[in-house]
Amino acid sequence: MALILSAATGNFNAGATWVGGIVPGAADEARASTTHVITITANVTCTELSNAGTGTYVLNNGVTLTANVTHKSTTLTVNCLSFSAASPATATIVGNVTGGTTNDAVAVVNTSSGTLNLTGNVTAGSSRAYGINNTSTGIVLVTGNITGGTGAVNPFGINNNSTGSVTVTGSVTGGSQSTASGIGAAGTGTIIVVGNVTASTGPGISSTVGSTIDVTGTMTATNSNNAISSSSASATLRLSGSFISSANGTIAAYAQKFILNATPTLAKTRYALNGAGTFVDMFTVDNSFGQAAITDVRFGTVYASGALTGVAYIPSASSVAFGVPVDNTTGTATLTAADVRAAIGLASANLDTQLAAIPTAITNANAVWDELMSSHTTAGTYGGRIVRATTANNELQINAQNHASANVHQFQTAVIESVAFATSAVTLFTGAMRTELTPELTEITEVHAIHGLDIANALTVTPTSRTSGAITQAITGDGTTNTVVTRV
Repeated sequence: MALILSAATGNFNAGATWVGGIVPGAADEARASTTHVITITANVTCTELSNAGTGTYVLNNGVTLTANVTHKSTTLTVNCLSFSAASPATATIVGNVTGGTTNDAVAVVNTSSGTLNLTGNVTAGSSRAYGINNTSTGIVLVTGNITGGTGAVNPFGINNNSTGSVTVTGSVTGGSQSTASGIGAAGTGTIIVVGNVTASTGPGISSTVGSTIDVTGTMTATNSNNAISSSSASATLRLSGSFISSANGTIAAYAQKFILNATPTLAKTRYALNGAGTFVDMFTVDNSFGQAAITDVRFGTVYASGALTGVAYIPSASSVAFGVPVDNTTGTATLTAADVRAAIGLASANLDTQLAAIPTAITNANAVWDELMSSHTTAGTYGGRIVRATTANNELQINAQNHASANVHQFQTAVIESVAFATSAVTLFTGAMRTELTPELTEITEVHAIHGLDIANALTVTPTSRTSGAITQAITGDGTTNTVVTRV
């Protein structure tokens, strides 16, 4: 790695700004020499940005700097790099940031109302040698870990000094001095940590004013130092996570008040035992303080500082009938027609369709009679006796047209032989039938005559009568509106 020194104030990407006219590249350390101000107006990639004397850098809007930023000047109250563009300006640093070794030797200062993004770790130096100092209404977003420094006077990894906000996705750890906080809140802005906060000799987060502090993660005290320490009554602490006290009983969060955003894992809250250097769990494994039995805890859940594991099998809501209480919710499973069909093997068709295919009683009865008539017709079978019995005179005879009356005139073998009817018998039958029809024949003859169809008796019609042979009908009425015909 080559160290390239600045030759004059100017643009980072201009050759005239650097000794030898060489613009620092990816494998180089760029150092701003005393009195020089180097402006970064376009994306830059190098190994490290550092400074000497009063040398400093200015980061412009929209620029991405890919480099570690390390304050190496021994001059007091000098910033290595600053970002001051107004909102909605943004700038990005990809690399680690480290404060200097003298008072107020800040590595990065954000005086803008815009947003400064950092992907990397932030470490403080000595007294007030912050890694990052957020001094305005701007936003600092860090993805990485924050660590306090080594000096005696507030060497914060990040100092939020005004009404702006700092959001850290990563862990925050105090430094090696009692005032060396990982993050210090000297202003009334907001600090958000998505990660664990741990005390060292200094607290993880400290606040002396009405800041808003949100932490999602485990807060761990160390020795006599709190993970979070707030002395202001107007501060707002919103905490979500476990509270782990130190071995000597120092609590994880020290504040006049705080709000729990979620129920912490209280089994991890620890207190000193009679002031000794050892500690015990607030809840003990012997269940003397009413800790849940393993049969009442979800299967596989570890609790009681890892000493117990739940064994209760709790079905998911989707496998429990709709509305039935289960776990901390209610069942969502519903029984559908498709489920019923699938259970009884009718998943491919509608149940009504399947039932409709079942023959009715009439259909079954017809099928029985059809079977008797078509397949069971041999002598001696039930069908044979009904359809075509030929050997027993006492059996009902049905002809080919299925009419019982047909046997009167359609003689069957071995029942009534045609030779049994003599000519005289037929004559007697015919005479008797003729006698029985005499009235009908008389009426037919008279109708025949009155219509003028009897050759022997002509039909005579006058305005008042109609006469044919012995039949006379009188005609009355006016012949227009009504006419009455009466047999005389």
